[in-house]
Amino acid sequence: MKKLFSVSLLAAVVFTGCGKSGNDLGLSEKNVVIWWQLSDIQRLNPYTATDANASYVNQKIWEPLNFQNPRTLKLEPLLASLPEISEDHLTYTYTMNPKVHWSDGKPLTGDDVIFSFKAVLNPLMINSQQLRNYIITVDSVYHPGGDNGKVAFHLSKPYYNADNVLGGGYVLILPKHILDPKNLTDSQSWADLHDSKTTNPAVKEFAVWFESPEIGRDPKYQIGSGPYVYKEWVTFSHITLMKNPNYWAKGMPWQEVYPDEIIYKTINDQNAALTALKAKDLDFMDVLKPDQYVNLDTTKSNFLRKTILFLNAYTFIGWNNENPLFSDKRVRKALTMLINRDEILHSVLKDLTKKDDGPIMFTQPNFDSSIHQAGYDPAAAKQLLADAGWTDTDGDGILDKTIDGKRVPFKFSFQVNSGNEVRKQILVIISEELRKIGIDAGVTPLEWSVFLDNTATHSYDAAYSSWQGNAGEDEIYQLWHSSQAKNKGSNWVSFKNAELDDLLTNFRTEFDKSKRSAMSKRIQQIFADETPVTFMFAGPNYMAYTKRFENVEFFPQPPCYDVRYWIVSGSGIKKPAEMSMSSF
Repeated sequence: MKKLFSVSLLAAVVFTGCGKSGNDLGLSEKNVVIWWQLSDIQRLNPYTATDANASYVNQKIWEPLNFQNPRTLKLEPLLASLPEISEDHLTYTYTMNPKVHWSDGKPLTGDDVIFSFKAVLNPLMINSQQLRNYIITVDSVYHPGGDNGKVAFHLSKPYYNADNVLGGGYVLILPKHILDPKNLTDSQSWADLHDSKTTNPAVKEFAVWFESPEIGRDPKYQIGSGPYVYKEWVTFSHITLMKNPNYWAKGMPWQEVYPDEIIYKTINDQNAALTALKAKDLDFMDVLKPDQYVNLDTTKSNFLRKTILFLNAYTFIGWNNENPLFSDKRVRKALTMLINRDEILHSVLKDLTKKDDGPIMFTQPNFDSSIHQAGYDPAAAKQLLADAGWTDTDGDGILDKTIDGKRVPFKFSFQVNSGNEVRKQILVIISEELRKIGIDAGVTPLEWSVFLDNTATHSYDAAYSSWQGNAGEDEIYQLWHSSQAKNKGSNWVSFKNAELDDLLTNFRTEFDKSKRSAMSKRIQQIFADETPVTFMFAGPNYMAYTKRFENVEFFPQPPCYDVRYWIVSGSGIKKPAEMSMSSF
């Protein structure tokens, strides 16, 4: 799974369904799962959406070439076989599954695979930059020997994670007959797709078409091969998916799904969401506030369970490294030293999580516990700021510095997604601490879509955000390589470091795990030295859900649960004895 902005919050209203409560609807008997979300997703388009909530919806409508077993994390056949890999690790050949078809009944073929990878690689499609970086070494995708039953990928250089990127959940396969009605991709060469200055008009025409709002919203474009289909989307209210009546893989282990509908219900207030959960208007909250988790008494609300899950996710404060206020690493380090994370951990987060000190989480195999970012030390921070030229020259209580001949006061604003009261509370605490030494920092809550756009376009000073990755070895090129600081890439803090670039690039082509581990240790040390962001806390989910479901299981891979396998108690659906895929 690619790195994503993790679940966040936006303005919305409570949807209760025809004005009735969950109890009035007979929710306990209904074969649906109502899953709370704090914000509307960006769009129903797996190539141009970057938020985690959107990925959870998209993954139920569209599928990758291979299925990642949620227990073992191993790839298994799905739309295609596992790949045949050449000895030089440059060619990956898949045999297409002839049984697969789209929800409209048309067959899914290798032509759809070729189209999908051409779509992601389109250099003029700005919003797919975060995904495109994983497949930039794909030179071409073709039918080997003219065999339409097979599809082969040729890479420009080896990539240790290529089988996961090509076949796993990175690139979901989309239907060419729906999303390329003019066959524009047929006239695009692979050279065109690797040239950001291409003059091929078909490349530009397709990019404009594919990134248009209707592609990510209009039901006629939401044709997938997956177990669920798009039913409706009411803005700031809910998104509903229903079982695909024409699903090609019915009855196959791991591909059999149980809820008739999955409803993503938007409530832009965590307190209101918890009230809805207690009223049985929701089945599942995967992000409670720490105090909500502590105070939720499941002996009184005995129809609820609660749990904490640590994911490969962390929160951080991103300093816009292009902003003159934060371009000096001494300033970024000083700001980090002015944040009392221990106090925040105790007072706001109720000691339920852990501090994070770098881009590799403690859950990951390459984590180095000996490397730490700068700790809380206000006196040392004030000295660092003075060394960097920040002093109060006019006695107004605000630090200032002459930059390009002008006196600039140290004033800025933290941006945070609206509705996220925990992050807002943390930033208010930090702002008060910064003000004590002469830094004027405000807090600006923004609608989720605006927050995402501002960070993507670098239109911010500082921002509280989070990232979520996969459960295996962490590869962070997408987030931190300097090439990803442009075209709405994921390196929106604009951190640029030549040594880091070399390490991230070489990491991808190194097949020796021990050597990758050594590279990762050096990467973590660079972050501790340069402080491009201030890492805050590990990203556990404080979760609560109703007891009306059986077959609830938590997995290693984020989001660590899959509600499509949940079975309503008393529905008569039998829990599967074992889930295991077999080849076709």
